[in-house]
Amino acid sequence: MKVWIDISNSPQVLFFKSIIRRLEKEGHEVVVTARRFGTMEDMLSQADIPYALIGEHGGSSNEAKLICYSNRVIGLTEFILKECPDVALYKHSVEAPRVAYGLGIHSICVIDNENAIAQNKLMLPLSQRIIAPVAIDKNLITRFGVEERQIRHFNGFCELAHINDFIPSMDVLNQLNIKEGKPLAIMRPEPVMANYFNGDPSTSIVTKLLSSLKDFQCVVFPRTEQQRKLFEGRGAIIPTQCVDSLSLISFADIVMSAGGSMNREAVALTKPAISTYKEKLLSVTAYMVEEGIKMHSCDAQEITRYADKFSGNRAYEHKIKEKLKSMENPVDVIIEELDMMEL
Repeated sequence: MKVWIDISNSPQVLFFKSIIRRLEKEGHEVVVTARRFGTMEDMLSQADIPYALIGEHGGSSNEAKLICYSNRVIGLTEFILKECPDVALYKHSVEAPRVAYGLGIHSICVIDNENAIAQNKLMLPLSQRIIAPVAIDKNLITRFGVEERQIRHFNGFCELAHINDFIPSMDVLNQLNIKEGKPLAIMRPEPVMANYFNGDPSTSIVTKLLSSLKDFQCVVFPRTEQQRKLFEGRGAIIPTQCVDSLSLISFADIVMSAGGSMNREAVALTKPAISTYKEKLLSVTAYMVEEGIKMHSCDAQEITRYADKFSGNRAYEHKIKEKLKSMENPVDVIIEELDMMEL
């Protein structure tokens, strides 16, 4: 089987890495496409994943998004016509399903963000099979034009795939000059370029947290240059190049993010995580909060109290570990779905 994997966002590199290795080990051929966006190219190189770079992210404006989408569909079509894959596999890519549908290629879509309305409208109706965490009610998926029989639920969350065969490296601590003996907090600001974000891109809760978490070494991962300038001079450690963030999380005492992936990676590594997202929570986030393996707050003082209470809390980390034992690995689920496809 020849599998085409389209990687449209940096966290997906870690998600697909183990899947690619597993497919190749089982004798399948894999071709990977990606787009220019953030640290994508550096992460793909670090993961030793060969890829074809086609297109780029359109930024925050709808006009630029539409133009880049159109250009990328054309570029992917030309590339995939030469490759002739049997199946397309993607996670929140809007271009891959259009190309796969247009060329009559079987497709599997992985979804973990039901609030990304525009993405889901473009992606789900053209996808043959949909894999989603069980936390996302099927009605939240079928509303986008999907039949219930197309959906495969799994008990878990996507970032469990990120830690498959993961071995942390201490190199990142030296790279960022992290001091031993002082608690480490990792922060990720709001997803200002996402089409579902409705907040003010010129402000962030991270600025308040940097003022209140003086006892912590705070590593901040800005999403844009505007955010970088917002946090400079506030005592934050801001990486200037792509770093091994998964290893960094494994050594952290607490993770605070207004996004999803980094927090869920922390949970997968049994680390305390706090969602600081102000708008409607994802079903996966709400599920984790209900299960007591993740926290949510948009109040800087409350978050600071959480950080003091739960950072390095071994009992809390043990609680997360026990919850994870009953969950499915999404890598196994995806491989099973691929094996069952009638090509």
